[in-house]
Amino acid sequence: MKTLVIVESPTKARALAPILGQDARVLASMGHVRDLPADKLGVDIQNDFAPAYVVLRQKGRTIRALRDALRDADRVVLATDPDREGEAIAWHLLQILKPGGKSVQRVTFHAITPEAIHDAFLHPRPGLDMNLVYAQQARRVLDRLVGYQVSPLLWKTRRGQSAGRVQSVALRLVVDREREIRSFTPREYWSLIADLAKPVDLTQHFLARLVQVGNKRVGLDQSIELKSRADADLLVAVLKNAEYRVKSVQQEQKARKPWPPFTTSTLQQSASARLGMSPADTMKLAQQLYEGIDAGAGQLVGLITYMRTDSTAIAPEAQQQARQMVTQTLGERYLPATAPTYRTRIKNAQEAHEAIRPTDVFRYPNNVKEHLSDRQYRLYDLIWRRFVASQMAPALYDVTTITVTATLRESFVHIPFLAVAESGSQPDFLFRAVGRELKFDGFLRVWQEAEEHSDDEDAPQKIPSLQVAELLALLELTAQQHFTQPPARYTEATLVKALEERGIGRPSTYASIVQTLQVRAYVLLEARHLVPTPSGETTCDALVTAFPGMMDYRFTEQVEDWLDDVSRGEITWVKALRDFYVPFAQALEMAEARMRAVPFSSSATNSSEKDASTCVDDLGGDASRLGGVETAKRRTGWRRTKLRSQGGKGSRKGRSPIASRRVAKPAASFKDVVCPLCGAPMVERSGPHGTFLGCSRFPKCKGTRNQPSETNIKDEHRS
Repeated sequence: MKTLVIVESPTKARALAPILGQDARVLASMGHVRDLPADKLGVDIQNDFAPAYVVLRQKGRTIRALRDALRDADRVVLATDPDREGEAIAWHLLQILKPGGKSVQRVTFHAITPEAIHDAFLHPRPGLDMNLVYAQQARRVLDRLVGYQVSPLLWKTRRGQSAGRVQSVALRLVVDREREIRSFTPREYWSLIADLAKPVDLTQHFLARLVQVGNKRVGLDQSIELKSRADADLLVAVLKNAEYRVKSVQQEQKARKPWPPFTTSTLQQSASARLGMSPADTMKLAQQLYEGIDAGAGQLVGLITYMRTDSTAIAPEAQQQARQMVTQTLGERYLPATAPTYRTRIKNAQEAHEAIRPTDVFRYPNNVKEHLSDRQYRLYDLIWRRFVASQMAPALYDVTTITVTATLRESFVHIPFLAVAESGSQPDFLFRAVGRELKFDGFLRVWQEAEEHSDDEDAPQKIPSLQVAELLALLELTAQQHFTQPPARYTEATLVKALEERGIGRPSTYASIVQTLQVRAYVLLEARHLVPTPSGETTCDALVTAFPGMMDYRFTEQVEDWLDDVSRGEITWVKALRDFYVPFAQALEMAEARMRAVPFSSSATNSSEKDASTCVDDLGGDASRLGGVETAKRRTGWRRTKLRSQGGKGSRKGRSPIASRRVAKPAASFKDVVCPLCGAPMVERSGPHGTFLGCSRFPKCKGTRNQPSETNIKDEHRS
């Protein structure tokens, strides 16, 4: 039986072909083959939001090749990715190819290895999961309704670049955080640190912090807060002559459990913190590791499992393999009694059923290093170590907590801010010290994770052997000044974490959301932190004013819940769209007036910012890698497209060379004509059939219009 297998990418096709053998022909769809039209809304709102899909113009040759292969095949196997997007691509392929009476099967797998592929093809599904298809369709229509109807309003009223249902809410997170930082007023507070030692050996000393006076806690936002140097110095003067004795010694063993294996979000966060990779770069490299690398055997081998997932589950066979590897290399003491399990904390986690892990844990990073680029190797090493560590035993620490009593030698000392009555007894002053010593490294043998300690916490130290009631010598008593800190600006990684925690977006969208904010010049990347531009802030204000529902964090999370309900078949995709669109349409009626009423900063229209954004668009939206639009502008030198030689590869005989995109500038007569897709200004371009209007952000946006006459420009724009 001849089988036609369709996947998304050529790399994936090359990896599957040797595994499936000569009876299967594996071809790639090159991603989506159908989408909503670029030059109009493409959604019939009055007819239950029916989408008007069109075949993508650039996919003509691909579709012809698939149809030719279908004629010679007895059955079709759709092997696209195991998520909503992959299910939707498979459905669109069926709508175009129309296999008729031929057998159609769907297979999914989370790793491109011979074992995983053979198992998947032995257990195919007879059809598609239409609930997943409808969920993806609902998301696509939602995003089109917002982007197509809001972006032109932004350009008309704010000269903004574009709006997106999730992108705009992510922008609000960054803007709100920046304003929280600006409005933050630092508070001063002080702490007292005693350097104490055994009188018989002053080298055996440790640090203890004042934590309590009588029954009142001492510290920031506690009953007793040392607000000034005067308060701290007064206590130092009083306690210098106190008697210090050990009140209690508490010893216990504490286990530090390993981190769970990576999800999409945690992989992006860790790659950013450890490797300096943007979320977009991380996903691009992870895709390469998943689809297959020539590891020396002459065929492509997938090194990791599917990288778009919010699950921390691990297949039992993978856990067993990891335990075997750890036993052979480190010994059984590095294994827990039973394989650990991790609970997925993300609500509605369902995009995939397993965490990101190496497909073969015995494929050590150093063994495949020569076959990988430096960045591929570092990411694979990170994934490999995190997975192995997640299956190992906890690290064990001996923790000692010492409480020291400082008793004043005088019968009574008046300390005004302690509010102790003159006739009352003098309270005890309690100091605390925490010591910690690593007894068994456990998973730390493979994975080291930095520990954070705030100013009011005890940093671990080595504590000498002490007994209750033992007298201590005071070596030094110092007052330390502290200030409360504003919340940190978002990094690319922490913004992804915030989106995930709020239930906004899905694993497949995190990287593109963060990247789009930079491409649109709404935020800049400064010292790895996201800083909103004036354009970003005014755009955010206009959207919050005009569309309070769409920009509400909780409502956006609710929409994601609706889409998840659709994927489970609990509600219809039409109902999900109606629940969103009814309030959105009401806001849309008054949106333009509300946007114009929002104060507008002139700096938001800085031309260099807009031009740099267009430049980044031309580079494929690589703003995150380049460090913001201004850096992109400097590093690329306003890169031009290469001239294509006449008669050379990819050219057509008789056609003049393609001119630089920089030559195309918005014509004055078309200043009021905006792209029907993204709202950016149109520019005059030349084609084989004459001049036309194209989006100034081409090729990132491929919106076009017929060239209007001078007299009907404004009428066309208004319509």
